[in-house]
Amino acid sequence: MKYKGYWLLIFIFALLISLLLGLAPYALYHLGFINPADQNVIKVVAPVGGMFGPASAFFSGFALIAVIISIQQQREALRIQAEELELTRKEIVDSTQAQQEMATHQKNAISLEVIMPFMNEISSSEMRNSIITLTKFGKKDNFDEIYFALLQKNKADQLQGRELEEFESIDNSRRKFVGLFHKMQRLSATGVVDHEIVRVVLGPDSCWILLNIIEPLDAKIRPNYSTTTFDFASDLYTPDVIESEGKHD
Repeated sequence: MKYKGYWLLIFIFALLISLLLGLAPYALYHLGFINPADQNVIKVVAPVGGMFGPASAFFSGFALIAVIISIQQQREALRIQAEELELTRKEIVDSTQAQQEMATHQKNAISLEVIMPFMNEISSSEMRNSIITLTKFGKKDNFDEIYFALLQKNKADQLQGRELEEFESIDNSRRKFVGLFHKMQRLSATGVVDHEIVRVVLGPDSCWILLNIIEPLDAKIRPNYSTTTFDFASDLYTPDVIESEGKHD
């Protein structure tokens, strides 16, 4: 509004000057300074016409100054606009980063909430007994063949007493362990938890038992067994870590 007021005053001033210069010959004629019958009228009027030379130069200069001022104002407006755009860009970037951090925290909170029951399950006395049972059985020579023989007898209803108790203990431990890994694999596949969260629950020792004891047992049950759960366990740690940190003595 301030600049518009200045421009309005300048325009009115320039208009008044133009009117004064343009009406000058008419006023001189009516005031008697110009006589049409006089042979020297041209000599009289000529100076009046010459008055428009300075007027033309004035308006040309005025127009040039106006253009320069307008360009300067446009440059200033563009600079301010560029600064505002940069500030807006920074605000958007900061807001995006804050939203990403918030989403990450929320995801971690949800993951921990989901993972807590599994932590309780892996640390339960029932799961510890399953780990002990599988570890002891895995130390036997040809343990997978022993399991297969027990499996065949069970299918034929020939298991009794101590053999039946041993088979049920091993098979229940196997099912419980595979079930835990399978549920974790499903959660990871759906994006609810990532490998970092999974490693909080499933250490190299658990992966070693699954890959070195349970997988050979599953292979005896079904030669075409699904390897999805076992592949998932293999991806959690490198083979060296699983062997060096996970093997039970």
